[in-house]
This record gives sequence, C-alpha cells and structure tokens, in this order.
Amino acid sequence: MDDLKVSVIVPVYNVERYLDRCVGSIVGQTYKNLEIILVDDGSPDKSPEMCDVWAKKDSRIKVIHKKNGGLGDARNAGLDVASGDLIGFVDSDDWCEPTMYEKMIASYKEHRMPVVVCDVWVDWENGWPSEKKCFGEGSVSWNRIEAAEAFCGEGLPAWMCNKLFERQLWNGVRFTSQLYEDIPVMRRFLTSVNGISFTRTLEYHYIQHQNSIVNSSMQEKHLTLLSEMLKNFEFSKKISEKGVVEARKAVVWEAYYLLYKMIVQGVLVEKQGEMIGIIKEYWDAKNKPKFSNALDLLIAERIASGRRFRYLIGMHNFLQKLYFRLKKKKS
Repeated sequence: MDDLKVSVIVPVYNVERYLDRCVGSIVGQTYKNLEIILVDDGSPDKSPEMCDVWAKKDSRIKVIHKKNGGLGDARNAGLDVASGDLIGFVDSDDWCEPTMYEKMIASYKEHRMPVVVCDVWVDWENGWPSEKKCFGEGSVSWNRIEAAEAFCGEGLPAWMCNKLFERQLWNGVRFTSQLYEDIPVMRRFLTSVNGISFTRTLEYHYIQHQNSIVNSSMQEKHLTLLSEMLKNFEFSKKISEKGVVEARKAVVWEAYYLLYKMIVQGVLVEKQGEMIGIIKEYWDAKNKPKFSNALDLLIAERIASGRRFRYLIGMHNFLQKLYFRLKKKKS
C-alpha cells in the first residue's frame, strides 16, 4: 500500500517544449500516492496554460501561478503548500523513470534515513551518449560523516532532483535566491541528519542543454559555485581529515576549470590571477605532489570517473603550458 504521501515540487518557467514529458513521467509513476505541485514562476510562454490542462487531467496536481522570482523562490512556494510525508523535486525540463519514487520509498522504508538518493542519467541535448552518475560507491547507505565527506568533494552533489527528503527537514529551511541555492541547503542538512540511503538504480534523467556553455554570465555562475566550494572547505574542517582532502580537491578543480574557460573564451580576464592563486593555495603541497603533478592527478581522477577524455586532455595540456609560462614570468 502506498501509505506515505510524496509531494513532488516542479518549478516551471519557459519549458513548453519539455513540460508534457516531465509531468507525464511523474503522473505515470508506479508509486501513486503523490501530490504534484506545478509552480508557474511567471512563465511568458504557454507553460502556465499547459499546467492548468494537466491539473484538469489528474486530481493529484496542484498549480501555483506566481510572479517570476527564480528557481529557489518557486521551490519555496511549493514547499509552503506541500502536505506530503516526504518531499521531492523535479526540474521541468527533466524526466523520471516510472519506478523512481517506488524505489526511493522502498529504500526509505528499509533504512529509515531522512534523505534518499537515486542515480542519474545525464542526457546530452546535442546527441552525445548519455552518462551515468552513480552515488554511494556500492553502499546502500552512509552515515552522516561519510555523506558529508562525499558532499565536500564530488561524491555527493547537492542536486535536489535525485533526492527524497523527510518533510521535517524543511521546517525553518528555505532556498535563497542565489545560484546553486541547493548547496547551502544540503550543507545544513548534513549537520544534523543521521545518514542517507541509496536506491543504487538509475531513475532520474537530467537534460544537459547545448546553451549551458560559453559566456561571461556562465563563468559568473561558476564563480558562485567556487564560492560555495570554499564554504564547503570550511565546513569540512568540522567533519574529518578526509573531508578536508576531498574539499581541497574540489576547490582546486573548480578554479582550474574556471581559469581554462576564462582564457579560452576571453572573459573575466581580471579574475584569472585570482584563480591561479586559489589553485596554488588550496593544493596542499605538504606531503603532496607538486602543483604540476596535481594537475595530472586531477585529470586522471576525472577520466576514471567517466568525464570526457578528449576535453579533459585538451584542458590539461593547455593549463600545464599556461602555468609554466606564468611561473617563468614571475621568476
């Protein structure tokens, strides 16, 4: 019996091309006790009308129409009316496998952890083969320290959409209006939860759009991400030495990636020296490889984890040459 109600919050903005697929994948879940909250965030396209049509088709769907306030604000509007025992989020251009919430509920009932995580397909809009993002390293659950260590590195992204949360976690917690608003929320949860569990199945499809790429505003977005990673580094000091090591690597990689993009695209020139400084500061040289060797290790880790080989090698060769050129100029 589907005794636990799941509130699924779907922020909607300018997604008329994807909305039917998204909502259809939620309506068609094998787990039926759902409250589906579509939050129209002042969308200027046909999405608001499409939401209303869906609400007429299925009594489990509620629609909120509001002024545009951004992703965090739309999620908050959904949280304010959610009545479920558990809370989930789906982005309106993504979609779910039919068994997603059934598998998550099964994991929740078995392990009674307040956060459940499923694995993710990354589907590239440009036609590249889909990539698997798997979490838990083969485990069915982690305690709080294990989860926090992975979060401080790259083993547990803060994504909301591949997770199911106990409703009580959201008491007094809401999203901010900043980019990467999910990171401070997960950081807060990982100070108190006893652990998380995993379905160990690929249930969520994240759509990687072609336009998610190459301008200064995108690099500003990554600067916000880097800022959150620096906060994660401070958080890691309260967790464990392993957490500190993982957080350092995450900071170095993000600064490394940003520097590459800034130079290749010719944007945010004034920030390039800052990125080099962060890389050198956060690569712990004591009892660790020199910075130049660190680049090799970071690239090797990402190749092993399935990142795109040709892209990473090109990035690596470019920055190796840049680093040594800058080092030579200083001396």
